[in-house]
Amino acid sequence: MAMASVAVLLPGLSLVSAGFKKATIIFLVAGAAILLATEQPFSEWLIAINSMTNTVAIMVAMQLVAIPISIGRYDERICQWANQHARSNTALFSFSTLVTHLFASFLNMGAIPLSMNLMGKTIRSRLSGESADRFLAVTVSRGYVLAALWAPPAINLYLVGQATGIPWSQLLMPGILLAMIGFGLSYWAELRHGVIAEKSKNVGRANVLPMGHTPNASCNNANHREIFRPSKISRCSGRNENAAMLHVGIAALSIVGIVFFLEKKGIGASYTRIMLAGAIISAIWSLTLHDSCRFRAAAHEYWDDGLLKVRDMGPFFVAMGIFSRSLQSSGILDAITPFIQHSAEQLGLFAVVLLPLVMTGLSVIGFHPFITIVLFGTILAATPMKLPMLSIALSLAVGGAASYMISPFAGIIMSISRYTGAKASQISIKWNGAYSIAFFIVGVLFAIAWGTIIGR
Repeated sequence: MAMASVAVLLPGLSLVSAGFKKATIIFLVAGAAILLATEQPFSEWLIAINSMTNTVAIMVAMQLVAIPISIGRYDERICQWANQHARSNTALFSFSTLVTHLFASFLNMGAIPLSMNLMGKTIRSRLSGESADRFLAVTVSRGYVLAALWAPPAINLYLVGQATGIPWSQLLMPGILLAMIGFGLSYWAELRHGVIAEKSKNVGRANVLPMGHTPNASCNNANHREIFRPSKISRCSGRNENAAMLHVGIAALSIVGIVFFLEKKGIGASYTRIMLAGAIISAIWSLTLHDSCRFRAAAHEYWDDGLLKVRDMGPFFVAMGIFSRSLQSSGILDAITPFIQHSAEQLGLFAVVLLPLVMTGLSVIGFHPFITIVLFGTILAATPMKLPMLSIALSLAVGGAASYMISPFAGIIMSISRYTGAKASQISIKWNGAYSIAFFIVGVLFAIAWGTIIGR
Protein backbone atom coordinates (compact mmCIF):
# COMPACT_ATOMS: atom_id res chain seq x y z
CA MET A 1 0.00 0.00 0.00
CA ALA A 2 2.82 2.41 0.84
CA MET A 3 4.45 1.76 -2.53
CA ALA A 4 1.17 2.54 -4.26
CA SER A 5 0.90 5.87 -2.45
CA VAL A 6 4.51 6.75 -3.32
CA ALA A 7 3.81 5.77 -6.94
CA VAL A 8 0.87 8.20 -6.96
CA LEU A 9 2.71 11.03 -5.19
CA LEU A 10 6.15 11.25 -6.77
CA PRO A 11 5.35 10.92 -10.52
CA GLY A 12 2.08 12.78 -9.93
CA LEU A 13 3.84 15.92 -8.73
CA SER A 14 5.27 16.42 -12.21
CA LEU A 15 1.81 16.10 -13.80
CA VAL A 16 -0.27 18.06 -11.29
CA SER A 17 -1.58 21.49 -12.32
CA ALA A 18 -0.13 24.66 -10.78
CA GLY A 19 -2.99 25.28 -8.33
CA PHE A 20 -2.97 21.73 -6.96
CA LYS A 21 0.83 21.55 -6.95
CA LYS A 22 1.11 24.44 -4.48
CA ALA A 23 -1.46 22.92 -2.12
CA THR A 24 0.10 19.45 -2.46
CA ILE A 25 3.61 20.68 -1.67
CA ILE A 26 2.38 22.74 1.30
CA PHE A 27 0.57 19.76 2.86
CA LEU A 28 3.46 17.41 2.07
CA VAL A 29 6.16 19.66 3.53
CA ALA A 30 4.06 20.58 6.58
CA GLY A 31 3.19 16.95 7.30
CA ALA A 32 6.75 15.72 6.85
CA ALA A 33 8.07 18.56 9.04
CA ILE A 34 5.68 17.67 11.88
CA LEU A 35 6.57 13.97 11.65
CA LEU A 36 10.28 14.80 11.72
CA ALA A 37 9.97 17.35 14.51
CA THR A 38 8.08 14.93 16.74
CA GLU A 39 10.50 12.06 15.88
CA GLN A 40 7.79 9.66 14.73
CA PRO A 41 8.86 6.05 14.02
CA PHE A 42 8.99 4.65 10.50
CA SER A 43 5.75 2.72 11.07
CA GLU A 44 3.93 6.01 11.67
CA TRP A 45 5.30 7.37 8.39
CA LEU A 46 3.87 4.33 6.60
CA ILE A 47 0.47 4.85 8.24
CA ALA A 48 0.52 8.52 7.21
CA ILE A 49 1.44 7.71 3.61
CA ASN A 50 -1.33 5.10 3.38
CA SER A 51 -4.04 7.06 5.19
CA MET A 52 -5.71 8.42 2.04
CA THR A 53 -4.95 5.55 -0.36
CA ASN A 54 -8.56 4.33 -0.20
CA THR A 55 -9.91 7.67 -1.41
CA VAL A 56 -7.53 7.64 -4.40
CA ALA A 57 -8.59 4.07 -5.20
CA ILE A 58 -12.28 5.08 -5.17
CA MET A 59 -11.65 7.92 -7.60
CA VAL A 60 -9.67 5.72 -10.01
CA ALA A 61 -12.22 2.87 -9.88
CA MET A 62 -15.23 5.12 -10.45
CA GLN A 63 -13.63 6.50 -13.61
CA LEU A 64 -14.32 3.07 -15.16
CA VAL A 65 -17.93 4.16 -15.68
CA ALA A 66 -16.62 6.66 -18.22
CA ILE A 67 -15.90 3.71 -20.58
CA PRO A 68 -19.54 2.83 -21.40
CA ILE A 69 -20.34 6.56 -21.58
CA SER A 70 -17.67 6.87 -24.28
CA ILE A 71 -18.77 3.70 -26.11
CA GLY A 72 -22.37 4.84 -26.40
CA ARG A 73 -21.54 8.53 -26.94
CA TYR A 74 -23.96 9.40 -24.15
CA ASP A 75 -22.44 12.85 -23.80
CA GLU A 76 -23.46 13.79 -27.36
CA ARG A 77 -26.94 12.36 -27.03
CA ILE A 78 -27.62 14.17 -23.77
CA CYS A 79 -26.35 17.39 -25.36
CA GLN A 80 -28.75 16.81 -28.27
CA TRP A 81 -31.61 16.22 -25.83
CA ALA A 82 -30.84 19.50 -24.08
CA ASN A 83 -30.90 21.44 -27.34
CA GLN A 84 -34.20 19.88 -28.37
CA HIS A 85 -36.09 20.02 -25.09
CA ALA A 86 -34.46 22.56 -22.73
CA ARG A 87 -35.06 25.55 -25.00
CA SER A 88 -35.47 28.21 -22.31
CA ASN A 89 -32.61 29.31 -20.10
CA THR A 90 -34.55 28.34 -16.98
CA ALA A 91 -35.06 24.81 -18.33
CA LEU A 92 -31.41 24.62 -19.40
CA PHE A 93 -30.28 25.71 -15.92
CA SER A 94 -32.26 22.94 -14.23
CA PHE A 95 -31.19 20.38 -16.83
CA SER A 96 -27.48 21.27 -16.63
CA THR A 97 -27.50 21.07 -12.82
CA LEU A 98 -29.33 17.73 -12.86
CA VAL A 99 -27.06 16.15 -15.50
CA THR A 100 -23.92 17.20 -13.60
CA HIS A 101 -25.52 15.83 -10.43
CA LEU A 102 -26.16 12.45 -12.06
CA PHE A 103 -22.66 12.19 -13.52
CA ALA A 104 -21.10 13.23 -10.19
CA SER A 105 -23.03 10.49 -8.39
CA PHE A 106 -20.82 7.85 -10.00
CA LEU A 107 -17.93 9.63 -11.77
CA ASN A 108 -16.83 11.85 -8.88
CA MET A 109 -14.27 14.43 -10.12
CA GLY A 110 -14.52 12.95 -13.62
CA ALA A 111 -17.93 14.60 -13.88
CA ILE A 112 -16.35 18.07 -14.03
CA PRO A 113 -14.64 17.93 -17.44
CA LEU A 114 -17.47 15.82 -18.86
CA SER A 115 -20.15 18.30 -17.76
CA MET A 116 -18.10 21.31 -18.86
CA ASN A 117 -17.67 19.85 -22.33
CA LEU A 118 -21.21 18.53 -22.47
CA MET A 119 -23.12 21.66 -21.46
CA GLY A 120 -20.57 24.31 -22.39
CA LYS A 121 -21.33 24.41 -26.11
CA THR A 122 -25.07 24.77 -25.53
CA ILE A 123 -24.70 27.44 -22.82
CA ARG A 124 -22.20 29.49 -24.84
CA SER A 125 -24.46 29.32 -27.88
CA ARG A 126 -27.14 31.14 -25.86
CA LEU A 127 -25.20 33.45 -23.54
CA SER A 128 -21.90 35.28 -23.81
CA GLY A 129 -19.21 36.80 -21.61
CA GLU A 130 -19.54 36.69 -17.84
CA SER A 131 -23.16 35.54 -18.03
CA ALA A 132 -22.11 32.34 -19.80
CA ASP A 133 -19.23 31.82 -17.38
CA ARG A 134 -21.47 32.24 -14.34
CA PHE A 135 -24.21 30.04 -15.80
CA LEU A 136 -21.76 27.24 -16.52
CA ALA A 137 -19.80 27.57 -13.26
CA VAL A 138 -22.78 27.58 -10.90
CA THR A 139 -24.65 24.72 -12.59
CA VAL A 140 -21.59 22.47 -12.61
CA SER A 141 -20.30 23.40 -9.13
CA ARG A 142 -23.66 23.13 -7.39
CA GLY A 143 -24.77 20.03 -9.28
CA TYR A 144 -21.50 18.32 -8.35
CA VAL A 145 -21.39 19.41 -4.70
CA LEU A 146 -25.00 18.47 -3.97
CA ALA A 147 -24.26 14.91 -5.10
CA ALA A 148 -21.62 14.76 -2.35
CA LEU A 149 -24.47 14.79 0.18
CA TRP A 150 -25.68 11.30 -0.74
CA ALA A 151 -23.70 9.60 -3.54
CA PRO A 152 -21.66 6.48 -2.59
CA PRO A 153 -18.37 7.68 -4.21
CA ALA A 154 -18.47 11.03 -2.37
CA ILE A 155 -15.21 11.21 -0.42
CA ASN A 156 -16.48 13.73 2.15
CA LEU A 157 -19.46 11.50 2.98
CA TYR A 158 -17.10 8.56 3.35
CA LEU A 159 -14.99 10.59 5.80
CA VAL A 160 -18.09 11.75 7.71
CA GLY A 161 -19.09 8.13 8.18
CA GLN A 162 -15.61 7.17 9.33
CA ALA A 163 -15.41 10.04 11.82
CA THR A 164 -18.89 9.70 13.32
CA GLY A 165 -19.62 6.00 12.89
CA ILE A 166 -22.86 6.69 11.01
CA PRO A 167 -23.30 4.22 8.11
CA TRP A 168 -23.89 5.55 4.60
CA SER A 169 -27.36 3.99 4.43
CA GLN A 170 -28.55 6.30 7.25
CA LEU A 171 -27.21 9.34 5.40
CA LEU A 172 -28.75 8.41 2.03
CA MET A 173 -32.34 9.63 2.42
CA PRO A 174 -31.63 12.89 4.30
CA GLY A 175 -28.77 13.51 1.84
CA ILE A 176 -31.14 13.21 -1.13
CA LEU A 177 -33.61 15.57 0.55
CA LEU A 178 -30.80 18.06 1.25
CA ALA A 179 -29.80 17.87 -2.42
CA MET A 180 -33.38 18.64 -3.46
CA ILE A 181 -33.42 21.62 -1.09
CA GLY A 182 -30.13 22.74 -2.63
CA PHE A 183 -31.61 22.51 -6.13
CA GLY A 184 -34.55 24.69 -5.14
CA LEU A 185 -32.33 27.29 -3.44
CA SER A 186 -30.01 27.38 -6.46
CA TYR A 187 -32.87 27.97 -8.90
CA TRP A 188 -34.32 30.71 -6.69
CA ALA A 189 -30.93 32.38 -6.22
CA GLU A 190 -30.24 32.54 -9.97
CA LEU A 191 -33.74 33.80 -10.70
CA ARG A 192 -33.03 36.68 -8.33
CA HIS A 193 -29.71 37.38 -10.00
CA GLY A 194 -31.35 37.39 -13.42
CA VAL A 195 -28.84 35.23 -15.35
CA ILE A 196 -31.22 32.40 -16.22
CA ALA A 197 -33.92 34.89 -17.19
CA GLU A 198 -31.50 36.72 -19.51
CA LYS A 199 -32.42 36.77 -23.20
CA SER A 200 -30.53 34.24 -25.33
CA LYS A 201 -28.36 35.22 -28.26
CA ASN A 202 -30.39 32.88 -30.47
CA VAL A 203 -33.87 34.19 -29.71
CA GLY A 204 -36.60 33.03 -32.04
CA ARG A 205 -35.22 29.65 -33.00
CA ALA A 206 -35.04 26.29 -31.35
CA ASN A 207 -31.28 26.35 -31.04
CA VAL A 208 -30.97 22.72 -32.01
CA LEU A 209 -27.48 21.58 -32.93
CA PRO A 210 -26.80 18.61 -35.15
CA MET A 211 -25.03 15.61 -33.65
CA GLY A 212 -21.82 16.36 -35.45
CA HIS A 213 -21.89 20.07 -34.66
CA THR A 214 -18.58 21.72 -33.86
CA PRO A 215 -18.80 24.94 -31.84
CA ASN A 216 -17.99 28.05 -33.77
CA ALA A 217 -15.33 30.55 -32.93
CA SER A 218 -17.62 32.53 -30.66
CA CYS A 219 -17.57 29.61 -28.22
CA ASN A 220 -13.80 29.61 -28.07
CA ASN A 221 -12.72 33.22 -28.15
CA ALA A 222 -9.56 34.60 -26.66
CA ASN A 223 -11.11 34.96 -23.23
CA HIS A 224 -11.87 31.28 -22.82
CA ARG A 225 -9.90 28.11 -22.99
CA GLU A 226 -10.66 25.56 -25.61
CA ILE A 227 -12.81 23.07 -23.79
CA PHE A 228 -14.41 21.31 -26.71
CA ARG A 229 -12.28 18.72 -28.38
CA PRO A 230 -13.31 16.28 -31.10
CA SER A 231 -14.00 12.81 -29.78
CA LYS A 232 -11.45 10.10 -30.33
CA ILE A 233 -14.27 7.68 -30.99
CA SER A 234 -16.40 7.69 -34.11
CA ARG A 235 -19.98 8.86 -33.89
CA CYS A 236 -22.61 6.26 -33.23
CA SER A 237 -26.32 6.22 -33.88
CA GLY A 238 -29.42 4.18 -33.21
CA ARG A 239 -29.95 5.08 -29.53
CA ASN A 240 -32.27 8.00 -29.04
CA GLU A 241 -31.73 10.80 -26.58
CA ASN A 242 -34.49 9.71 -24.22
CA ALA A 243 -32.89 6.26 -23.91
CA ALA A 244 -29.54 7.90 -23.13
CA MET A 245 -31.07 9.86 -20.26
CA LEU A 246 -32.74 6.69 -18.97
CA HIS A 247 -29.51 4.67 -19.14
CA VAL A 248 -27.54 7.24 -17.14
CA GLY A 249 -30.28 7.41 -14.50
CA ILE A 250 -30.40 3.60 -14.23
CA ALA A 251 -26.61 3.45 -13.84
CA ALA A 252 -26.66 5.96 -10.98
CA LEU A 253 -29.53 4.15 -9.20
CA SER A 254 -27.85 0.78 -9.71
CA ILE A 255 -24.62 1.91 -8.05
CA VAL A 256 -26.61 3.26 -5.10
CA GLY A 257 -28.58 0.00 -4.90
CA ILE A 258 -25.49 -2.24 -4.97
CA VAL A 259 -23.69 -0.23 -2.28
CA PHE A 260 -26.85 -0.19 -0.13
CA PHE A 261 -27.27 -3.98 -0.50
CA LEU A 262 -23.61 -4.73 0.29
CA GLU A 263 -23.74 -2.50 3.37
CA LYS A 264 -26.90 -4.14 4.69
CA LYS A 265 -25.33 -7.58 4.18
CA GLY A 266 -22.10 -6.45 5.85
CA ILE A 267 -20.01 -7.37 2.81
CA GLY A 268 -16.64 -5.64 2.54
CA ALA A 269 -15.43 -2.29 3.83
CA SER A 270 -17.17 0.93 2.84
CA TYR A 271 -14.61 1.87 0.18
CA THR A 272 -14.51 -1.65 -1.37
CA ARG A 273 -18.30 -1.63 -1.74
CA ILE A 274 -18.11 1.59 -3.74
CA MET A 275 -15.30 0.29 -5.95
CA LEU A 276 -17.08 -3.03 -6.55
CA ALA A 277 -20.34 -1.28 -7.46
CA GLY A 278 -18.55 0.95 -9.98
CA ALA A 279 -16.72 -2.00 -11.56
CA ILE A 280 -19.89 -4.11 -11.83
CA ILE A 281 -21.95 -1.36 -13.44
CA SER A 282 -19.13 -0.42 -15.82
CA ALA A 283 -18.71 -4.05 -16.94
CA ILE A 284 -22.44 -4.74 -17.40
CA TRP A 285 -23.09 -1.43 -19.15
CA SER A 286 -20.14 -1.91 -21.51
CA LEU A 287 -21.21 -5.47 -22.36
CA THR A 288 -24.78 -4.44 -23.15
CA LEU A 289 -23.43 -2.00 -25.74
CA HIS A 290 -21.59 -4.97 -27.36
CA ASP A 291 -19.19 -3.01 -29.53
CA SER A 292 -15.66 -4.40 -29.22
CA CYS A 293 -14.14 -1.82 -31.56
CA ARG A 294 -15.47 1.11 -29.59
CA PHE A 295 -14.64 -0.64 -26.32
CA ARG A 296 -10.95 -0.75 -27.24
CA ALA A 297 -11.01 2.93 -28.18
CA ALA A 298 -12.89 3.83 -24.98
CA ALA A 299 -10.44 1.82 -22.87
CA HIS A 300 -7.53 3.73 -24.45
CA GLU A 301 -9.40 6.97 -23.78
CA TYR A 302 -9.88 5.92 -20.14
CA TRP A 303 -6.15 5.26 -19.81
CA ASP A 304 -5.08 8.44 -21.63
CA ASP A 305 -7.71 10.86 -20.32
CA GLY A 306 -9.83 9.28 -17.57
CA LEU A 307 -6.99 8.49 -15.21
CA LEU A 308 -5.42 11.87 -15.85
CA LYS A 309 -8.59 13.50 -14.51
CA VAL A 310 -7.48 12.35 -11.07
CA ARG A 311 -3.83 13.30 -11.58
CA ASP A 312 -4.44 16.52 -9.61
CA MET A 313 -6.34 14.86 -6.81
CA GLY A 314 -4.21 11.72 -6.32
CA PRO A 315 -0.99 13.41 -5.10
CA PHE A 316 -3.12 16.00 -3.26
CA PHE A 317 -4.95 13.31 -1.26
CA VAL A 318 -1.74 11.46 -0.40
CA ALA A 319 -0.09 14.71 0.80
CA MET A 320 -3.20 15.69 2.74
CA GLY A 321 -3.28 12.25 4.36
CA ILE A 322 0.33 12.70 5.51
CA PHE A 323 -0.54 16.10 6.98
CA SER A 324 -3.72 14.87 8.70
CA ARG A 325 -1.99 11.85 10.21
CA SER A 326 0.93 14.00 11.38
CA LEU A 327 -1.51 16.17 13.35
CA GLN A 328 -2.92 13.08 15.03
CA SER A 329 0.36 11.28 15.78
CA SER A 330 2.19 14.41 16.96
CA GLY A 331 -0.24 15.07 19.78
CA ILE A 332 -1.34 18.44 18.40
CA LEU A 333 -4.94 17.28 18.10
CA ASP A 334 -4.80 15.74 21.58
CA ALA A 335 -3.72 19.14 22.93
CA ILE A 336 -6.61 21.06 21.39
CA THR A 337 -9.26 18.33 21.74
CA PRO A 338 -10.10 19.12 25.41
CA PHE A 339 -10.63 22.79 24.52
CA ILE A 340 -12.92 21.97 21.59
CA GLN A 341 -14.78 19.34 23.63
CA HIS A 342 -15.28 21.78 26.49
CA SER A 343 -16.48 24.44 24.06
CA ALA A 344 -18.87 21.95 22.44
CA GLU A 345 -20.28 20.96 25.83
CA GLN A 346 -20.77 24.62 26.79
CA LEU A 347 -22.34 25.52 23.45
CA GLY A 348 -24.60 22.48 23.35
CA LEU A 349 -26.90 22.73 20.34
CA PHE A 350 -24.95 25.68 18.93
CA ALA A 351 -21.82 23.51 18.57
CA VAL A 352 -23.51 21.65 15.73
CA VAL A 353 -23.91 25.00 13.99
CA LEU A 354 -20.64 26.64 15.00
CA LEU A 355 -18.16 23.88 14.14
CA PRO A 356 -19.41 23.36 10.55
CA LEU A 357 -19.42 27.16 10.23
CA VAL A 358 -15.79 27.24 11.38
CA MET A 359 -15.10 24.48 8.84
CA THR A 360 -16.57 26.65 6.08
CA GLY A 361 -14.61 29.70 7.24
CA LEU A 362 -11.33 27.76 7.37
CA SER A 363 -11.91 26.50 3.83
CA VAL A 364 -11.93 30.08 2.54
CA ILE A 365 -8.34 30.53 3.75
CA GLY A 366 -7.19 27.20 2.34
CA PHE A 367 -7.96 24.59 5.04
CA HIS A 368 -9.42 21.67 3.10
CA PRO A 369 -12.83 20.37 4.33
CA PHE A 370 -11.54 16.78 4.35
CA ILE A 371 -9.17 17.69 7.18
CA THR A 372 -11.76 19.57 9.25
CA ILE A 373 -14.40 16.86 8.70
CA VAL A 374 -12.08 14.26 10.22
CA LEU A 375 -10.92 16.64 12.97
CA PHE A 376 -14.31 17.97 14.10
CA GLY A 377 -16.14 14.70 13.44
CA THR A 378 -13.77 12.70 15.61
CA ILE A 379 -13.93 15.27 18.42
CA LEU A 380 -17.72 15.61 18.34
CA ALA A 381 -18.15 11.82 18.24
CA ALA A 382 -16.19 11.59 21.50
CA THR A 383 -18.07 14.48 23.14
CA PRO A 384 -21.31 13.84 25.09
CA MET A 385 -23.98 15.71 23.14
CA LYS A 386 -27.71 16.04 23.62
CA LEU A 387 -28.22 15.84 19.87
CA PRO A 388 -28.10 12.44 18.12
CA MET A 389 -24.94 11.61 16.17
CA LEU A 390 -26.98 11.57 12.95
CA SER A 391 -27.56 15.34 13.27
CA ILE A 392 -23.85 15.89 13.81
CA ALA A 393 -22.95 13.77 10.77
CA LEU A 394 -25.44 15.61 8.55
CA SER A 395 -24.21 18.99 9.81
CA LEU A 396 -20.64 18.04 8.94
CA ALA A 397 -21.78 16.94 5.48
CA VAL A 398 -23.59 20.26 4.97
CA GLY A 399 -20.56 22.19 6.21
CA GLY A 400 -18.34 20.25 3.80
CA ALA A 401 -20.69 20.94 0.87
CA ALA A 402 -20.81 24.66 1.63
CA SER A 403 -17.01 24.68 1.98
CA TYR A 404 -16.54 23.16 -1.47
CA MET A 405 -18.61 25.88 -3.08
CA ILE A 406 -17.26 28.90 -1.22
CA SER A 407 -13.56 28.04 -1.04
CA PRO A 408 -11.36 29.31 -3.90
CA PHE A 409 -8.89 26.53 -2.96
CA ALA A 410 -11.37 23.67 -3.43
CA GLY A 411 -10.42 21.22 -6.18
CA ILE A 412 -13.75 21.56 -7.96
CA ILE A 413 -13.56 25.37 -8.01
CA MET A 414 -9.98 25.33 -9.32
CA SER A 415 -10.98 22.81 -12.00
CA ILE A 416 -13.93 24.92 -13.16
CA SER A 417 -11.75 28.02 -13.12
CA ARG A 418 -9.26 26.26 -15.38
CA TYR A 419 -12.02 25.34 -17.86
CA THR A 420 -13.89 28.65 -17.96
CA GLY A 421 -11.04 31.13 -17.51
CA ALA A 422 -12.90 32.85 -14.63
CA LYS A 423 -11.01 33.50 -11.39
CA ALA A 424 -11.46 30.90 -8.64
CA SER A 425 -12.37 33.65 -6.14
CA GLN A 426 -15.01 34.97 -8.53
CA ILE A 427 -16.63 31.53 -8.88
CA SER A 428 -16.52 30.67 -5.18
CA ILE A 429 -17.17 33.93 -3.36
CA LYS A 430 -18.90 36.23 -5.85
CA TRP A 431 -21.09 33.67 -7.62
CA ASN A 432 -21.50 30.96 -4.97
CA GLY A 433 -21.00 32.92 -1.73
CA ALA A 434 -24.55 34.01 -0.94
CA TYR A 435 -25.96 30.68 -2.10
CA SER A 436 -23.49 28.73 0.07
CA ILE A 437 -24.43 30.73 3.17
CA ALA A 438 -28.16 30.27 2.53
CA PHE A 439 -27.71 26.55 1.90
CA PHE A 440 -25.61 26.20 5.05
CA ILE A 441 -28.27 27.81 7.25
CA VAL A 442 -31.14 25.78 5.80
CA GLY A 443 -29.08 22.60 5.70
CA VAL A 444 -27.97 22.74 9.34
CA LEU A 445 -31.54 23.42 10.48
CA PHE A 446 -32.67 20.42 8.44
CA ALA A 447 -29.88 18.28 9.94
CA ILE A 448 -30.92 19.16 13.50
CA ALA A 449 -34.60 18.50 12.77
CA TRP A 450 -33.96 15.23 10.91
CA GLY A 451 -31.66 13.83 13.58
CA THR A 452 -34.01 14.85 16.37
CA ILE A 453 -37.04 13.23 14.74
CA ILE A 454 -35.47 10.22 13.01
CA GLY A 455 -32.14 9.69 14.74
CA ARG A 456 -33.22 8.95 18.27
